[in-house]
Amino acid sequence: MPVQSLGIDIGGTSIKAGIVGPRGLEGEIRQVPTPSHPDAIIDTTLALAKSFPVQPTVGVAVAAFLDPARTHVEFSPNIAWDGRPLRHELEEGLQLPVVLENDANAAGYGEYVLGAGQQASPMVMLTLGTGVGGAVILDGKLLAGARGVAGELGHIVVNPGGAVCGCGQRGCVETVSSGTALMTMARQALGIEINSTHALKQALVDAPELRKTLLNTMAEGIIGALLQIQAVVDPALSVIGGGVTERLGAELFDALDRLKDDALDGRRSVAFPPIVPAELGNSAGIIGAGLLAQRHDVHSAH
Repeated sequence: MPVQSLGIDIGGTSIKAGIVGPRGLEGEIRQVPTPSHPDAIIDTTLALAKSFPVQPTVGVAVAAFLDPARTHVEFSPNIAWDGRPLRHELEEGLQLPVVLENDANAAGYGEYVLGAGQQASPMVMLTLGTGVGGAVILDGKLLAGARGVAGELGHIVVNPGGAVCGCGQRGCVETVSSGTALMTMARQALGIEINSTHALKQALVDAPELRKTLLNTMAEGIIGALLQIQAVVDPALSVIGGGVTERLGAELFDALDRLKDDALDGRRSVAFPPIVPAELGNSAGIIGAGLLAQRHDVHSAH
């Protein structure tokens, strides 16, 4: 097993990379803006990778639905490369073996090996950002499922008949608990244009009651999803990460604890997995991708 690898995280706004060892990052993270054209994203990713000393393997995390074999993109909400044979293109450009993985899965694997989820099995992770991502780790392996889409926890329906999600369903947890959802709900409540996290923060400074309402709505969605996840997986631990989680901090976890108690009130079994914050921050995707590149047989269909 290689003792080092290159981890790359391709996001909608930036592409980040760093060398990953068995204990995590080794050296600096290098970051460049994500170009708008899919071909330019490939070229930029290759150039960033080649700026590092050559590693035995490369792990790449990408915000997309991938095929079960992790060779090509089936659907990407932010980048127009549906059906693209991404792993082949990267391997051709680098002349190195590449492991391709969904970004939330990579982050979840990083947290399982080196972060908040160490020694916890099963472990689930929700990443709250522009959307809501997820990962399920079972017996040390990522749960991929028969079609490669297991762990898409952001698309658990918590509000039947609710807002239309980008996936086409209605009422997914992503429609109430993501950064995009918060902006949409604040925009509708205040009747003003809000198109960035900075604008959202400023708008809610003068609207403390709305802030409380939105936080409760977001936390209710998460608890609703975790209740359903428990019924299927019964995780030992639930890890919550992502940029929105980092910005809300203790305020979010206080709301989750309160609403969890409300949800369990009257239930015969009050057993519920602990909910903890992620530890690896915005480097989780890089670390997870790098670790996945160092290991074999890390997916489970069931």
